[in-house]
Amino acid sequence: MRKAIATVVRVTGACNAGYRAGDTIVVDLETACIDKEQSGKLCLWAVSAILANLSRIRPGEQALASCPDPATGLGGNVIFSVVREQRDEGAGQPQ
Repeated sequence: MRKAIATVVRVTGACNAGYRAGDTIVVDLETACIDKEQSGKLCLWAVSAILANLSRIRPGEQALASCPDPATGLGGNVIFSVVREQRDEGAGQPQ
């Protein structure tokens, strides 16, 4: 499975979704779906920020994504490291 992984690297304030450093969201790039078995909580605002950044990085690259909550009210701002994994050597080739 080709995938992208978003990992929480920093939380400022108290995230309403309860994200903590190390939490992950895994996107299966072959089906364009969130892998619910490998992902934690899914905040729609966080997912939208992750997907917007995912579309601009190439395999092997990394970007930072920030949820839109500025952490000035009751919520918290969450920063994700988004990595699009490189395709495995020989993937998709007959053996």
